[in-house]
Amino acid sequence: MLRPRQPPPGTDASASPTLVIFRLFVLALFCTPGSGFVTPDGREGFSNTETGASLQSQRVLPLSLPSHTGSGRTLGNTSLACQLLGMNCATPTDFTFSLKGFCKRGGETDIHSDGWGVAFYEGKGIRQFHDSSPACSSPMANFLESNPIRTYNMMSHLRYATVGEVELSNVHPFCREMWGINFAFAMNGDIPMFKKDPKSKLRALMDPGDLPSEDQSYYNAVGNTDSEAAFCAILNALRVKFQQLPSLPVLKDAINELCEEIITEDPKATIMNFLLTCGPDTLWVYSWPGSRPGSKVWNGLHYTTRAHPFTTSRLRDVDYEIDFASTNKAGDCVSVIATKPLTHDEHWIEIGRGELIVFDQGRPHVTPESLFEIELLGHGLKSSVIERPVLEEDMREFDLDPESFQGSFI
Repeated sequence: MLRPRQPPPGTDASASPTLVIFRLFVLALFCTPGSGFVTPDGREGFSNTETGASLQSQRVLPLSLPSHTGSGRTLGNTSLACQLLGMNCATPTDFTFSLKGFCKRGGETDIHSDGWGVAFYEGKGIRQFHDSSPACSSPMANFLESNPIRTYNMMSHLRYATVGEVELSNVHPFCREMWGINFAFAMNGDIPMFKKDPKSKLRALMDPGDLPSEDQSYYNAVGNTDSEAAFCAILNALRVKFQQLPSLPVLKDAINELCEEIITEDPKATIMNFLLTCGPDTLWVYSWPGSRPGSKVWNGLHYTTRAHPFTTSRLRDVDYEIDFASTNKAGDCVSVIATKPLTHDEHWIEIGRGELIVFDQGRPHVTPESLFEIELLGHGLKSSVIERPVLEEDMREFDLDPESFQGSFI
């Protein structure tokens, strides 16, 4: 059952995000040329942990890797083009456990060594760290794995360049501000529409007969990946469509329409798996999986949800495990999303073709009813409850009786 968030208790200096970010700043300056970060304002207390235990010596599980040949490659039978990691939580949670296994895939147990990045929220602010070096050997990644930073919402990306050069501007996640909200996006796949024309405009939300306007060029890609081009096109289409903030069910329908338009361009060749955050509360996950020509490797997305009663989890890419029962309490809940399952001994669910799932408070939501419940908790866009008349009108559009939600109205 969804519940409003309570202000989390304070923590000691060892968990201070300011101290951790300062140390990362030093790393970025002196240890990792080609790295960068953005630190907008936004502060929030922290309470929960994904690890809770000091890191022990680890044994990396080896994998024979193909030679690294640079950008513009085809994958053949090697592995996945890129890999994604997302985490959405009911209480502020650190992501060191998942990140530890994930980063090993950045050049050590897998081939994704063309850069990596992470984005996570502090209040309404978002912190971004990007590195064009392999994650497995990145001092910045190592520091984040060893110094817990807690958040409600995060994503990370490991790159294996097939479109665009190996450079910092092409490293995911990509972040933009829209409607006074920080959006972040990371993708795995190939999108023929934006390979052919990176400045393609999406028309799915336009009225019949309308032509693309200059407003649909408000956001532009900095790098030259099809992923960033798709992100900008989606934001441009949403910005033109909505003159006021949409409710979550309305936004979900709109994003679905845009995804369908992208897929329709070339359904067989398109592979599009992405993570999208629309502010600090919700994580949107979409999957159009597939295999590239000549490859048997399946590109999709999976998720697992950890909730009470917690169990022990063991990473696949490094010999390390944690008993979450000793570090979490009854009200904690975390969903972890990954291209390939990160752990043994947990139930990972593959996201269906064309499925868009919204994660909030650590749990997946699909139906309009559950999304309206999230909205009424104040976890919608800008983390506030949309005006009652607007919500009631939207509920009727989905054939829902507003009276059934009356107990939740402020």
